[in-house]
Amino acid sequence: MIRPSNSLYVGAMSGTSVDGLDLALVDIRPLKGTLQIKVIDAKTVAIPSTLREDLLKLGQPTDDNFDQLGACDNLLGLFIGESISFYLATLGVHAHDVAAIGSHGQTVRHRPPGTHATPFTLQIGDPNNIAEVTGITTVADFRRRDVAAGGHGAPLTPAFHKILFGNLNANIAVLNIGGISNITLLGTERLVGFDTGPGNGLMDQWCNIHQGAPYDNEGAWAASGQVSDSLLESFLSDPYFALTAPKSTGREYFNLIWLERQLGLFGQVASEPPHVKDVQATLAELTVQSIADCIEQNSNDISALAVCGGGRLNNYLMQRLAVRCGFDETRKINVQPTEYWGVDGDSLEAAAFAWLAYQRVSNLPGNIPSVTGAKGERILGAVYPS
Repeated sequence: MIRPSNSLYVGAMSGTSVDGLDLALVDIRPLKGTLQIKVIDAKTVAIPSTLREDLLKLGQPTDDNFDQLGACDNLLGLFIGESISFYLATLGVHAHDVAAIGSHGQTVRHRPPGTHATPFTLQIGDPNNIAEVTGITTVADFRRRDVAAGGHGAPLTPAFHKILFGNLNANIAVLNIGGISNITLLGTERLVGFDTGPGNGLMDQWCNIHQGAPYDNEGAWAASGQVSDSLLESFLSDPYFALTAPKSTGREYFNLIWLERQLGLFGQVASEPPHVKDVQATLAELTVQSIADCIEQNSNDISALAVCGGGRLNNYLMQRLAVRCGFDETRKINVQPTEYWGVDGDSLEAAAFAWLAYQRVSNLPGNIPSVTGAKGERILGAVYPS
């Protein structure tokens, strides 16, 4: 068992959007039988464009290249390590002040139970390099032990969501809108969390192709289009949306190949193909509708939705969520960014992996079986000593 000499941890997270490396410096310490968690500082570092392009290619289930995989694993590990070292230096924090780094890495393939003959999940970003560059004990590979125990290995953040929001005495759901959206329903008898489906990922890719921009700023392009109800219905007919929890997904499922196939099938029955901006509007509505359906189907008690991740900065998406989550006159959900509850929506996911590092070095479990579907609680992550 590693016995950290202090209470500082660093979390590093690169999500399905591959739009940046989120870093968080977190103070975690036991206090009267509970954990006191304070995010000291947070920052997002842009991933170098060439590395980002290679990571995006690896995330597509075609033309797999082992040389590219190995190179990206090495380069991403170096980038994470160098980014953390520079980040800590700017804060005046020394390596010996930090108990451990929790690095999620970049998911390049996720094949959960029920979707693949042999379930597996793979994150890269060599933690050996991170430990070597920073001189700080690094914890990584958090997901595969849960998969080995029969779980999905995802999402892992609901337990952390419960720590942050569980004392609010409110039936609240925490929604992370990254490339893929995942939700934690705290207003249920047992903790429930799962991937609802696409978040920003499909919208970002469609925007990049037709607008030459990496994302739809504030959702302005989607807002200029018209939602195609028939196309939305076609999107929602995908079998993933009918699955019950536990469930998880990723870019290898919801990607441009999926979208082009859907548009091709829709074009065979549509009298007139939708305009590209109408496709964007419909993709936004797909994200909103799939989230609202999950809330409606899994909890009748949720009264508030706390939104983190890049999607909370999409004004159009947030407006549509507020409208769609007004299920009837007697049940309207208060949709707000997590900042409304005093939680930074950019650092939340990175902070969760700082907490997972704390759990690992403390020999405490990091998964919740009711969320992932694993056979039981497991200590997650491999330790790479400084």
